[in-house]
Amino acid sequence: MRLILYVIVGVVILTLLRSVLEAVGKAFSSAGSPPGAPSAGAPRSQAPQSLKKDPVCGTFVSTATAIQKSKGGETYYFCSAECRDKF
Repeated sequence: MRLILYVIVGVVILTLLRSVLEAVGKAFSSAGSPPGAPSAGAPRSQAPQSLKKDPVCGTFVSTATAIQKSKGGETYYFCSAECRDKF
């Protein structure tokens, strides 16, 4: 009976110790990174995204996430529906 109690307490202590060490490791690994830099575990994009200038407000937007509108055979990219509607 005593042996089972020691094993259970040992497992609990090791689990807590592992959690604490993991949290400390994450804190130190992200402390050396500049703000806005992706963390070591963050997925990297496969290809760089193209940026286009919104013709209404002049904001540069990613072609992957921009609102698009075709007019006269040309595609325009907008940061918002409001800019698209003003165009």
